[in-house]
Amino acid sequence: ITLIKFSIKYHNFSEVSYVIMNKKWKIEKLRPSKKLKRIADIILNQRVSSVLSLMKKYLDNKNVESLHDLRIGLRRVRYNLELFLVCYDESTFSKFYNKIEKLQNLSGEIRDLDVFLLNLKKLKKAGLIIEDLVVVRVQEKRKNYEKELNEQLTKFLNSRTLKKIFRLN
Repeated sequence: ITLIKFSIKYHNFSEVSYVIMNKKWKIEKLRPSKKLKRIADIILNQRVSSVLSLMKKYLDNKNVESLHDLRIGLRRVRYNLELFLVCYDESTFSKFYNKIEKLQNLSGEIRDLDVFLLNLKKLKKAGLIIEDLVVVRVQEKRKNYEKELNEQLTKFLNSRTLKKIFRLN
């Protein structure tokens, strides 16, 4: 059993957590084999290639659709990583997984704020008094998350971890 240390950043605080990876992702009776590894290679190569394209698309055109597509792509990669962990080196894969998870969380925060802003707009249109300062603060927070996502995406696209994953496959 391997303990992996990772940090969860949520709003204005950080929390250090430990996950027992084998326990979290263990699938009873799933054993590594050459056949399973070949299948995992095919699926993960496709998913990672797809999410890399979606990252570049989002960085070129930051809109609601490209953000949504990126979130879906990140989710697909993340869940497939969990499924096929048994086929790969745990330390390299856990680093890759943590980066994907962080990107997914950041994109989720932006999406949540987009939905919140949309709901505020609807409430305002319905006659509810919404202070302009509330909208401004939410927009600022969204902008900060978007800046962080852009930085993390750029960093990820140039990371050694990404290069290692593609060497594994």
